[in-house]
Amino acid sequence: MNSTAYSRFIPLTMYSGYDKSKEENIIKPKKLFVNFVVEYLRNSCKRRSDNYKRMYMNTVSHVIEYCQINDIKELYTNDIDMEFCENFIYFLQSDKNQMQNTVKGNLERVHAMLHKAALYGYPVNNTYEEIHVEEEEVSSVYFSMTEITRMFYYSGLTRFQREVLDHFLIGCLTGLRYSDYSRLNESNFIRETNQISIKTKKTGVAVTIPMHKFVREILKKYNYNLPKPRHIAYFNRSIKDISRKIGFNEKILWERTVGTKVVTEIKEKWQLVSSHTARRSFATNMFLQKDIPTYRIMLITGHRSEKSFFKYIRVTREENAFTLAGHPFFQ
Repeated sequence: MNSTAYSRFIPLTMYSGYDKSKEENIIKPKKLFVNFVVEYLRNSCKRRSDNYKRMYMNTVSHVIEYCQINDIKELYTNDIDMEFCENFIYFLQSDKNQMQNTVKGNLERVHAMLHKAALYGYPVNNTYEEIHVEEEEVSSVYFSMTEITRMFYYSGLTRFQREVLDHFLIGCLTGLRYSDYSRLNESNFIRETNQISIKTKKTGVAVTIPMHKFVREILKKYNYNLPKPRHIAYFNRSIKDISRKIGFNEKILWERTVGTKVVTEIKEKWQLVSSHTARRSFATNMFLQKDIPTYRIMLITGHRSEKSFFKYIRVTREENAFTLAGHPFFQ
């Protein structure tokens, strides 16, 4: 981080190469937080997706609403401190009734923009960094290889449902995100070696993935020219309907912190399925193959750390107990 990030709190003379004659040029004038975010998204985020920008603008709308409720006329980047963040979290929980991970995401986006503002030389009160929201473990589901096989051979679908399911199955057997498995085309398929090669959209990581036999069959069916994918909102609705139709109605305990309360419900498995279930299924099924090192799986999923990778693993307590039962310790 350059010296301007901490210049409001640490004497500039502590930095090597400090030139007092240029002191007046180091710190920029105060900047309204909302203006900074809007300008940054407009001018400096050209490579970012529209969804990325929408998420940040959604957070900005919450900040604006919070300021209106609390009669804050002007909010500068250096006005957002530890106390502001604590009160903003409470607003998201009590007034907006947001789930804990949603609150965490909004706070992290505020943090990210303050970090950018500091790098751009605007004054920032770094006490904001002291406030965090813990990530809540959610009741996410995955499909086992037995269930994936069941989906592959299921025949009671419409043509459109079959196309959605085929895209989903490719996700389950490649570990790609929807933003990647939905845009696969003939140029990504290396037929000579039965591999898929693609540069991931979210992280820009290039990955090469062996084709599972089901993937090869799907691609051959479409002559390696996959149908045009549906919009993700339509896709998520459809994959739920398809999962229900196939009969994935196992009862799942669903717990989330919503606002300031813990909400517990019993849901059927199909209700918790989304496009991202495919990537989670791949990571979990590969991990359960005990002869495949984690780092090799990460080369396919594109995860840079084991910490982020293990967030995808969904092994139930029963599965864990069954696996450990065979260990010599329990004999």
